[in-house]
Amino acid sequence: MTQLPGAARSVRARVVALWTVIGSALYAAGACANPAAPPGGPADELPPMLVRVTPAIGDTSVMPKVVSLQFDEVISETPAGAPDLAGLVFISPRSGDVNVEWKRTRMEIRPKSGFRDSTVYTITVRPGIQDLRNNKIDSITTVVFSTRGPIPATAIKGVLFDWPAGRGARGGLVEALSVVDTTIAYIGVTDSVGRFALRHVPGGQYIVRGFLDRNNNRQLERTELWDTVRIPLRDSADVELYSFIHDTMPVRMTELVVQDSGRRMRITFDKPLALEQSFSPTQFSLRTLPDSIPMQNRVVVVRTRAQQLATDSIARQRVADSVAALRDTVPPDSAALARQDSVAQARRRDSIATVERNEREARRQLALRGGRPLPPVDSTPPPKLSRPVPGTELYILFDAPLPYETRVLLEVRGVVSLNQIAGDAFRPLLTPPPPDSTEAPAAGARPPGGSR
Repeated sequence: MTQLPGAARSVRARVVALWTVIGSALYAAGACANPAAPPGGPADELPPMLVRVTPAIGDTSVMPKVVSLQFDEVISETPAGAPDLAGLVFISPRSGDVNVEWKRTRMEIRPKSGFRDSTVYTITVRPGIQDLRNNKIDSITTVVFSTRGPIPATAIKGVLFDWPAGRGARGGLVEALSVVDTTIAYIGVTDSVGRFALRHVPGGQYIVRGFLDRNNNRQLERTELWDTVRIPLRDSADVELYSFIHDTMPVRMTELVVQDSGRRMRITFDKPLALEQSFSPTQFSLRTLPDSIPMQNRVVVVRTRAQQLATDSIARQRVADSVAALRDTVPPDSAALARQDSVAQARRRDSIATVERNEREARRQLALRGGRPLPPVDSTPPPKLSRPVPGTELYILFDAPLPYETRVLLEVRGVVSLNQIAGDAFRPLLTPPPPDSTEAPAAGARPPGGSR
């Protein structure tokens, strides 16, 4: 290796030291530019806490340029359940697109067109804001203020149901559109069980519409569930919205399942059926394929899903009653009594342990929050539907079992959908093979249900 003169070695050493300093500075700048959870310390399991709102909730006669939400820690630019923070924010009345700027521990909200004079604004933030450790706020945040004048104590409250599913619609959108001025729309979102409240809406006539915004574009699409109702509003109004897909296509069969050794068939349709429709066995027919010969099997009973569940429940209860009656005739022995006592004691111990575990977890969460009280738990029971749930299934019973391994075509005529669209439905089916048997069939035996 060639030896450098002393002066050259000194210059080289200074150059290496200079690049080392520059590299360290660039690394530190890069680390500061990318917020991340700091290493070490106790595990953070709590979501961010909202500590200040500007303007203050309930302020009147203020004209802010932005609405600022200040949290007790750095929040993530990428929320849960939305591509960005703006996807969580709704401004009511609707004021065009929403701009949301991330400011580390703060988010600033404003409509692109700005806030209007003499207007009561409600800003709703859906669950999804999270810290750098993905601890998420799972409740709705609401901010209310007035740019001029008092804030009315009015409310449109209710539930948006996913009617075919028979439950409240989580995260649905609800709009109240003024009948007088259709450009004015007050908007809100539903909670985890479908409840909503559009508060501080001026009195008048409104068309209230709720829908399940499955693609998160805030527009009602043709394949999305929705419902609408017209209401007068003075002080308050209660609304139930039963959303389903509104289309003009008749129902189609999507699945046929043979049950009960060929005596029963479950039919599944692609959309809910009309509630008031009654079915007759004469609406159903079976033909063989490919020759289209009518089969001897006749439909004798037609049941909806609810009717079939009730029938099965009664049958199970009869069996349980028979078993219980038989058991009561045999006196229990000492071993059986000992087992019953042991099971009862184990259940009591499990119940006590569960209560103690919940109390320990509550104390731990309180300590992590520095003594601040835990957020209240919503103990309100989920809302119940006032209407029956529309079904997508029918059960038909035949007078004789279907033949094995036979291609058939089932036709049902005059089926009415929930949209009151009537039509006929067809679907082919290959009936199941005979059950496995180790015994040879008797001479001259034929598949049940008539000729093939």
